Amino acid sequence: MLFTHFPVLFAPAIFTSIFTSIAFADPNSVCNSFGIDFLDGNEYFINTNSNDSFTVVSEFEGCNADVADIMLVLPSGDELICSEVNTTPDDTPEMSTCPILKDQMVTGEYLILILGNNGDGNPFAYERDITLDCGPQATSTVTPTVTWNVTVTPTDTSTIWSTVTNTSTTGPFTTYTVPSKTRTRTITPSDVYTTITRTRTRHANTWTKIQNIITSTVTASCSVPPKPQRPDKRCTYTPTLLHPKALATPTSKRSRAIRVADRRAVDINYARRRFTEAKLRRDAKVKAVVEERAPDAPTVYVTYSIPINVTSTVTAPDVTTTETDFTTIVTTTTLPPSTVYSGISTTYTTLPTKTETRHTVTYTTISVTHTIYATWTLTKTVTPSASVTACSRKGGHFPGRW
Repeated sequence: MLFTHFPVLFAPAIFTSIFTSIAFADPNSVCNSFGIDFLDGNEYFINTNSNDSFTVVSEFEGCNADVADIMLVLPSGDELICSEVNTTPDDTPEMSTCPILKDQMVTGEYLILILGNNGDGNPFAYERDITLDCGPQATSTVTPTVTWNVTVTPTDTSTIWSTVTNTSTTGPFTTYTVPSKTRTRTITPSDVYTTITRTRTRHANTWTKIQNIITSTVTASCSVPPKPQRPDKRCTYTPTLLHPKALATPTSKRSRAIRVADRRAVDINYARRRFTEAKLRRDAKVKAVVEERAPDAPTVYVTYSIPINVTSTVTAPDVTTTETDFTTIVTTTTLPPSTVYSGISTTYTTLPTKTETRHTVTYTTISVTHTIYATWTLTKTVTPSASVTACSRKGGHFPGRW
């Protein structure tokens, strides 16, 4: 029973494996490559403060299951063989690492060669000509600002004058004595004072500032350039370290060696000439034009965590207050002289009580405290190291981190 069911269970899997191998071995296959992080004819910035290796990301279409060799040609004409990449499956980012660090690179014209046999299909040889502007990355500091809005209300004071009369009675200052049997004495009572106090209220405004700082942490997102619409152009440079089938011709070994040597000299001179022309163009520019697809950012922006406080004052319409000022008129009444009779009996005369009215004004101040609020959000972007590696393999970058 086990032997009987064995072909039924495993035959489909064996058939699928054989069919897949046959399907990918297409002798008419035309393998195309596409640049993801570097495009032919463009200029890019390389941060020489970085000690990362220079990498190249490519995608392929229509290829047999095979590998492609990647070569980097320096402005000096030296050839560097980078790590090989797979050409299948289609539209899959493949990263090749070159044996040169970014801090070892110089400004100039570079060539990226993509070479392969394409299995049993048509061999291919493609090329990307790029200009690299190599230098240290600049740092720009961004200082956030928090604005406090304070409203100030001017106060105009209107004065009303009021007259207060203080009346007092004094005397008598003279006493006449008349001989008589009756004696009169005058009693002068002490003065009585009446005080009228008016209270006015004044308002004073004070301001209290409360700043709320909200810290927000976000994870940076990888920005991957889209695959270009057109594939890489055919290779016009003849490498010496690799001899791809796509550039081979049916000639003798001797003639081929002479042709390769001549082509090598022409390629070096061409690269040097292009480097000189590019240098002249850069000297004429104030600032190099850097594509958005560039692997490195010319400037990195750093934001201070403590903002600058700026007070914005708004003047409200005037408010008029009325205060009363008093003027005092003093009226004094003198009583007539008193007469004292000398005699047997004594009569006491009590003079009217002197009354004086005094007006005073007191002020009370009411302090009103106004609280103004300002909120500033500090956003911190977190980029995990694993995410940086995965993003680089796709040919992408993180905003602000290169």
